[in-house]
Amino acid sequence: MIIQRRASSPRYQRDDIESFLLISISTTDSNNLSVTLVEMEPGGFQHHHHHEAEQMYFILKGSGMMKVNDEEKQVNEGDCIFIPSNSVHGLENDGNQELIYLSAASPSFSKDQCEELWPLPSSSDLE
Repeated sequence: MIIQRRASSPRYQRDDIESFLLISISTTDSNNLSVTLVEMEPGGFQHHHHHEAEQMYFILKGSGMMKVNDEEKQVNEGDCIFIPSNSVHGLENDGNQELIYLSAASPSFSKDQCEELWPLPSSSDLE
């Protein structure tokens, strides 16, 4: 059994977002799944982007404006958003509290993608 903790996960920070790479080929040798935990401050936003992997976001806390291709919808705590392969997508925290979501993508991002997208050391490595 592998237990991956937020504090020991590679991460990135930008645009009032902190993302933690929990499960991936680089953290757990997962070839078929990548899972991240994302914490977004009010006003934070994820740049519109796309990738080959299918993906889902599950909103754990807060709310925001989600864009998938040409659709934009308000998302709230408890919502699960499916993002088809190669769809342009992004999320903005337009609320007044922190937005936290769990993301899963399949297949797993490659080792090179993991190193490029989550380049910062874990929080526990900084202590």
